Amino acid sequence: MSSTAVSSRFLLEHFNRRDLAVEERIAEGIEKNRKGTGHLRFVDGEGRPLSGVKVSGRLKRHEFLFGANAFMLDGYDSGEKNARFEEAFAGVFNSAVVPFFWADLEPRPGEYRFERNSPKVYRRPPPDVVLDFCRRHHLTPKGHCLVWHQIFPKWLPENPVDVAPLIRRRLQVIGERYGKLIPYWDVVNEPMEKYMFTEVKMLPSDYVYQAFQAAAQYFPTSAHLTLNEATAYSWREFFEETTGLDLLVKNLILRKARLDLLGLQYHLFFYENGGLSTRVQMMADARDTYLDPKRLFKVLDQHASCGVPIHISEVTLPCYKDLVEGQMFQSELLRELYRLWFSHSSVEAIYWWNMADGAAYGKEGELYGGLLNADLSEKPAYCALRQLVREEWVSSFEGHSDEVFDFRGYYGTYELTVEHAGFKKHCEIQLSKQHEADFVIALESQPVAAKASRRTANVALT
Repeated sequence: MSSTAVSSRFLLEHFNRRDLAVEERIAEGIEKNRKGTGHLRFVDGEGRPLSGVKVSGRLKRHEFLFGANAFMLDGYDSGEKNARFEEAFAGVFNSAVVPFFWADLEPRPGEYRFERNSPKVYRRPPPDVVLDFCRRHHLTPKGHCLVWHQIFPKWLPENPVDVAPLIRRRLQVIGERYGKLIPYWDVVNEPMEKYMFTEVKMLPSDYVYQAFQAAAQYFPTSAHLTLNEATAYSWREFFEETTGLDLLVKNLILRKARLDLLGLQYHLFFYENGGLSTRVQMMADARDTYLDPKRLFKVLDQHASCGVPIHISEVTLPCYKDLVEGQMFQSELLRELYRLWFSHSSVEAIYWWNMADGAAYGKEGELYGGLLNADLSEKPAYCALRQLVREEWVSSFEGHSDEVFDFRGYYGTYELTVEHAGFKKHCEIQLSKQHEADFVIALESQPVAAKASRRTANVALT
């Protein structure tokens, strides 16, 4: 089949068949794995039960993490564009990836680009800048990445014996400064691909295990330590119980490494003749591997057998120039994949990679894999994701209480409006997959305060 004959319909054929078992698994998985039932009880200032309380609530923030990298934060040539980037980012995501690439963070030994006033580096805002952004918009930060066989400083020595203590020092410095501020970390990036880089000889033998040992020493237990693997070894190289990535993960766990999460990349681009291909034909040839929902579920189930939660850690869906209606294909595929991933019991996060066209790494920019155009206007894919996250996967409820008011909704933070005896108050509750869902909301006898409590969760008043 020539590239001119490739159509979106052909590429999406496996999804468009609407296999009944797949559709049922997605619907049932979302209902079972992403939702819970909350129980609201209302009492007066003396702890006595109240009835007839009017209550309404709406999901304010998902517990499930929807994110992207924030590498272009403050990276545009005008304040207007930078503000637009922030607005678009916060308009759909609740998590942001913070860059910690070694070469750019420590360009000279011991000189770190942590602070806001650090020298500018393209696509590498200082961590403090991104954390300020996260605080402003209530985004969960994720650090990427601590140890990788690419983008390492030129000043590193060539002898692995000399590099090992430098890796430990890097993890110690970052862990002490950011370990309590950032709850998720890609400790080792793409280890299954290292063999392809024969010129990289400075990493110590068994560096993956050593990196996790050092991270466990220097990062608090509140930090989730992740092994983040490339697309080919996450989805293509699948051999059921002998899948190489899973054997690596299980080996690390058997050796008592503190490995908390497995990151699976899904960059839908391909290589030929030693370089990145911009031909849609490459994707057409790999359709049965990457675009078959039954196979995707099978691969996810196998990775889940490792016993650690999964993040879909980096997503790129290109708009190939030689694909008619490429933006619509990107949008439709996004919806199909996010529904599948969101439904799986082991998946706890999905991270799109580049927010906008024109700001990707190297030749990846030629694939137009952003959610926004280069001028930061919205593409159909951005609208599709916003519709899922901010409209379709949102719960709301209202009614009057008896002794208990029950509601069912997506896990996350809910803003409640409570009305009783002529006054109205607002409070927040956290419906979580990890905790019980019984909430006691205390209403004072005078219309001056409303208090909400939960035996096992934090509740904030607004």
